[in-house]
Amino acid sequence: MQQSQSLTAALCRDLTPRMFAVNHGAGEKLAAEIQRLLDPIQSDSFHCWVLTKDRATTLHYHDRDEYWAWLKGRTLLQIRLPDGRSEEFEIGPGWIVYCLRGVEHGHTPLEDWACFEWVGREQVGARPGHLTRTFDS
Repeated sequence: MQQSQSLTAALCRDLTPRMFAVNHGAGEKLAAEIQRLLDPIQSDSFHCWVLTKDRATTLHYHDRDEYWAWLKGRTLLQIRLPDGRSEEFEIGPGWIVYCLRGVEHGHTPLEDWACFEWVGREQVGARPGHLTRTFDS
């Protein structure tokens, strides 16, 4: 396994939260700046979530990349970068969320929803599960 670096406040200086959610259904493309940072995917990690609108995901991050390809329903997505900059916006079918390791993400469904989810390869020293951070006010 190769050692990849999580996104840090210094590394995200030229990025915006919206760059991590792409409306491919409307012809948007993933920015080259994000493409260069993503690890190879773990091909056996693909699975589908089909859930009700009461299944929100609280703000968290991972030590590996995570992807969501939205299939059904609309949700209010929140992306927060390691420097604390955050955006919320509505997404739905046709969107892919590229949750680079270290980028916090969560969502509040507006209706029942479904998505494909997959992850990047686990790297040396990666911590499992949902991780959180706090910022001084």
